[in-house]
Amino acid sequence: MAAVLEALPARPRKASASRRRRHQHQLPWRLRQIAPGAATILVTPIWTDATGITERTYLARALDSYGRIIKFQPGGSQRIAALLQGAYPAADWSRPQTWHAETNTITVRRVMSNAEMRAAVQRLEERAALLEAEAAYRREELFELRTAADFRATEAAGYIDRTGLE
Repeated sequence: MAAVLEALPARPRKASASRRRRHQHQLPWRLRQIAPGAATILVTPIWTDATGITERTYLARALDSYGRIIKFQPGGSQRIAALLQGAYPAADWSRPQTWHAETNTITVRRVMSNAEMRAAVQRLEERAALLEAEAAYRREELFELRTAADFRATEAAGYIDRTGLE
């Protein structure tokens, strides 16, 4: 008779419903201790086989409300993943999950289609063109201000030759 291998979750937790509710209630405070100012946290499973045995670890990335990455101490990814798995044991942790601070909820990270990616790239290219035009305008404006300031300084010193201007 062959041995039956049992598939266990990555972080098995046995807790009552009231304990899970308490974990969920305390979750924003605990996550703020690791990643202060995080508006969203993306937890992604990563399968590694550096030692010959495939194991699953988790990588967490915290973003503030402006979309900037928040850095945290080493080991923060594992601590964040353990907190989220304890608060949301029914989630599918083999897929990327996103935690939202304002609602204290977790959602599955949706994969973008090729059309959505092309549209996002097009919007970014349009935004880059607008920003480049704004930067060129500001450079030209700064050049004009410097030229006017240099002109006033040389005129005050009496160094302007006006023979070709008349």
